[in-house]
Amino acid sequence: MKKYFIGVDNGGTYIKASLFDVNGDQVWQEKLKNDTTVYRTRKVEVDPDNLWRRNCQCISNLITNSKIPAEHIENISIAGQGKGLYIVDKQGSTIRSAITSADSRAWEIVKKWHEEGIADEIYQYTFQGLFASHPVSILRWIKENEPENYKRINWIFSMKDYLVYKMTNTAVGDYCNQSGNSYMNLNTGRYEPEIFKLLGIEDMFDKLPPLHYSAEVCGAVTEEAALQMGCLPGTKVLTGMFDVDASALGMGLVTGDRIGIIAGTCGINAYIAKEPVRNHSVLMNSYYCIPGYYYIEEGSNTSAGIIEWVIDTLFAEEKKSMGDNIYEYLDEIVQSKGIEENELCFLPYLYGSALNSRSTGVWSGLTPLDDKRDMLRACYEGIVFTHRWHVDRLLKNMKKPKAVRLAGGIVHSKVWVQLFADILKIPIEIIDAQDIGGYGLAIAAGIAAGEHADYRDAVEKCIRIKATIYPDRSAAEVYDKKYQNYICLANKLECI
Repeated sequence: MKKYFIGVDNGGTYIKASLFDVNGDQVWQEKLKNDTTVYRTRKVEVDPDNLWRRNCQCISNLITNSKIPAEHIENISIAGQGKGLYIVDKQGSTIRSAITSADSRAWEIVKKWHEEGIADEIYQYTFQGLFASHPVSILRWIKENEPENYKRINWIFSMKDYLVYKMTNTAVGDYCNQSGNSYMNLNTGRYEPEIFKLLGIEDMFDKLPPLHYSAEVCGAVTEEAALQMGCLPGTKVLTGMFDVDASALGMGLVTGDRIGIIAGTCGINAYIAKEPVRNHSVLMNSYYCIPGYYYIEEGSNTSAGIIEWVIDTLFAEEKKSMGDNIYEYLDEIVQSKGIEENELCFLPYLYGSALNSRSTGVWSGLTPLDDKRDMLRACYEGIVFTHRWHVDRLLKNMKKPKAVRLAGGIVHSKVWVQLFADILKIPIEIIDAQDIGGYGLAIAAGIAAGEHADYRDAVEKCIRIKATIYPDRSAAEVYDKKYQNYICLANKLECI
């Protein structure tokens, strides 16, 4: 009997369920929009029950439309956004709306922790900064602002751990996600109670789920969940992983000579290493899905997902008539505008910047000669300039990479990919896969099923480079000047 794996990648914009065979080839995919509510107060929330229903619908559609019998499904794995917070009570019911990684309601709490030196004390355990989006920060906010909800908490979950819990009725966490959430001591590989004590949430320490590795089978689909998902009860479920780890693995990052960039709702820039960076020069260190490696990360909610807002704000009428063709139309506009035509600068900080969650988006340098086409060109550039700022910080701790592996919907756009190559001045490699995150989950699923010896073996068998795009050296001087203008503006506005 042929075996198949299901990987469900929950991003900030879409839920994508993919079916893979044992060779890592994608057989079918279904996707649904992920509903997020954004408030003027910089709060960003998701209805967790609706998220679960949409995951079930996506998986059910996948099994039905692929026409693969449910008994051929070997296992299911989930990837989801890190940070943010999902909380349930003793009955397994959600207590409130989930708070996402784009939320900044806890910024004053984090600011106070920095002023009091608590963030520096915690760094010795986590080797990462403290941010408003961290679940520890949100937990403290709930304690101060929603004490009744705080008292009801029985389990603290990330997005994908909540979904695994709904599938299996088993509480689990993985090393990648939990270390990135400021829960863990990277010196010991364990949850660190001192962190919770320092942050004034020590009563939450025993609400953390047990730790497992990403490719471990942690449970099985319950009868109740199977009815909603369209699969068989008892289907194996893996621990799953942080979505950035799934994408990094799907890009084939098993050595430290490449940087992986995910240009999605959140912009992630990272490489892997056998030691964490301990000198405060990068934003994040966490465990990677490959035991013995660390994921060295720079990121912010400033990437290509912002284009959706730009479309709704500047190109709403065009979208009505063009539908999904709007993206090609935007690329044509950007390509038609020369790189030296204007000095517009865009700061893509609609959800805050990496170092200041209260930063806001800006177009600077507008003149009567500019229109929305010029603003669009500046938006594309500003997003990639922000990635370059993050990459420059990574390069302080590693040799210049042989290439950058790029993931996200923008890889289907020659304009975007060339822009990344030109501004970063590094070759860009594109993986031959439709869903990079799902691909990473398929690799973990194959390991769990005994199809691959380990992660490196799986990547050698399954990962293929579709294209390599090289920088246009003639554009370097212009982009370097524009980048310096971007840095100057961001510094003046105290964004970075």
